Amino acid sequence: MSPRRYHPVRRKAATEATRQRIVDSTVALHAERGVLGTTYAMIANRADVAVPTVYNHFPALGNLLQACTGQAAAGAPPLGPEIFTDGDDVGTRLRCLVDALFAQYAYYAPWLRWAVHEAHAVPELGAWLAEGATGRRQLLVLALAPSLGRNPPAALITLCESLTDFATWQRFEAGPKAARRQARHHLARALAALAREFSPDRASARAGSPRPPTGGSS
Repeated sequence: MSPRRYHPVRRKAATEATRQRIVDSTVALHAERGVLGTTYAMIANRADVAVPTVYNHFPALGNLLQACTGQAAAGAPPLGPEIFTDGDDVGTRLRCLVDALFAQYAYYAPWLRWAVHEAHAVPELGAWLAEGATGRRQLLVLALAPSLGRNPPAALITLCESLTDFATWQRFEAGPKAARRQARHHLARALAALAREFSPDRASARAGSPRPPTGGSS
């Protein structure tokens, strides 16, 4: 029997293996040099293919970035509603959120450290960062829902986002390991304290408090 019938199968496998080498090489280079510092020639050299081969698989940078972000996401720590399975109170949910966010930042740090500065020049990176921010905001709303419902005050969301962003994680990472664990604990408590300040009961109590006198006695 002629072996020719198997050639298409082998050819397809070889093509997929080449594509995977290109993606693997690009993911590694983007971690080392960023998107703007990586050229197709560098990718071809790392993947041991010709430059036209890279273009054949990924004619546009957007196609390549989509493949790279998809591969990175496949290995990322979980960051979805399932992170809240350990508790229903706001304090516990915020602690779970901080832990999950910081695990994500640790995983994505090699690429995020470049992306936050390159997004203005690479629209695909800007869209990727915006998608991540939207997802984190939705999880924050879920964490606050037990006491604030599905529409927490915008000011609270802004405060919590600023305290749980990638830059905050970077500052925490600059300290000793033991201090980092303690900082995460205090951050979760601080977020819970903020949530209590914005709770309806606290707002009602403030509204019903007598105002201090503003003038002297007559």
